[in-house]
Amino acid sequence: MKSTLVILSNRYPYPPGEEFLQAELEVLSKEFEKIILIPTNRDTANKKQWGREVPNNVEVIHIFENDRTSVFFRVLHVFTNRRNRKWFFKELSQSLNYGWKAPLVMLNWLSIACEIKDKLQLALDHLDQHIFYSYWLTPSALALTMLKEEGLNAKCVSRVHGGDLYAERHQPAYIPFQEKILLGLDHTYTISENGLSYLTKKYSGLENKLSVQRLGTKTTRSADHIKGNKHSSVLRIVSCSYLKPVKRIHLLAEALKHCQFPIEWTHIGDGPERGKIEETIKELPEQMKVNLLGNKKNDEIMEIYRTNEFDLFVNVSESEGIPVTIMEAFSFGIPAMATDVGGTSEIVNSENGILLKKDLQALDIASNLAYFYGLTDEEKAKKSRCAYDTWNQKYNAAKNYKEFATLLKD
Repeated sequence: MKSTLVILSNRYPYPPGEEFLQAELEVLSKEFEKIILIPTNRDTANKKQWGREVPNNVEVIHIFENDRTSVFFRVLHVFTNRRNRKWFFKELSQSLNYGWKAPLVMLNWLSIACEIKDKLQLALDHLDQHIFYSYWLTPSALALTMLKEEGLNAKCVSRVHGGDLYAERHQPAYIPFQEKILLGLDHTYTISENGLSYLTKKYSGLENKLSVQRLGTKTTRSADHIKGNKHSSVLRIVSCSYLKPVKRIHLLAEALKHCQFPIEWTHIGDGPERGKIEETIKELPEQMKVNLLGNKKNDEIMEIYRTNEFDLFVNVSESEGIPVTIMEAFSFGIPAMATDVGGTSEIVNSENGILLKKDLQALDIASNLAYFYGLTDEEKAKKSRCAYDTWNQKYNAAKNYKEFATLLKD
């Protein structure tokens, strides 16, 4: 019997987030006879009408539909089940190293994982005949690890990105069960060399359990159309991110105050910092034009890139895994200016853009915008072609996800 691929997402196919899973799912659906997609966030239980379209051979299963179990009973289940209780006490001493909050974080993770584990056993027949793939190294990956310990004889793997990888991003700086999950799964795939290096340095003896499998994006533009934009006296920049502090879009807005040349800035995305950014925009000089487009679906973003001429994509985040947004920009030949955080240096360099130091101020951004503005049309066109080549060689969805599918089926 052919194996079925079971993908455990956070919310996908329901918003918000995980837009980049769409391109991967399209490729995987052509490589597997059947895929079962399971969103593991309880928030998705009653959102059927909001789901994104999925390929015909992808079945979405709602494991939390009509489930109203309270937090109290979910936590109680950890301690009333011998196997679950064992997991708690195995991790307790480790969590206590990070202060009194860490055991509570760990207990919450474990209660969610126990739920997912139980729901999977109820929802799926013949578990041993499936291939399980957790998109994040979160409680869904822990649930698979627990099933493996209980005798599941199926291949179980996970990706790991950024927030689920780097403990330093959290307060306290602790990700529960990380080493135990890596040991228990058949394999874990980091999306960057930086992520792989981080884990191999942190945990010894896991080299054979870890490897890099890069993400990828699609494009509607061919190499023949990457010739650089028409000459313009205006620098046309674009950014795409959730408006929250870690993305530091407010620094980009502040930087425009210090630029003595005309700029048209388009931002895609919304969030809690929008009001703060709008106040800064009011103080910008007349030669600055700003378009805050709000949230857009992935297809809409691709259409914006296809139908507009942008000179430069800007990412000034203080923390990243490896930005999918830069992959998308590169696929349309848009060079990038980005901070050297996470795996960003694996995609952005002096040939296809500008790599900024992590700890920067608005003036640093402004001076680099001025540098790019001062490049000749030929120099900008060369960066544009290099950006597209980087995408095609390393982040082309069709290539990367077909290779990943082969690994899963092997």
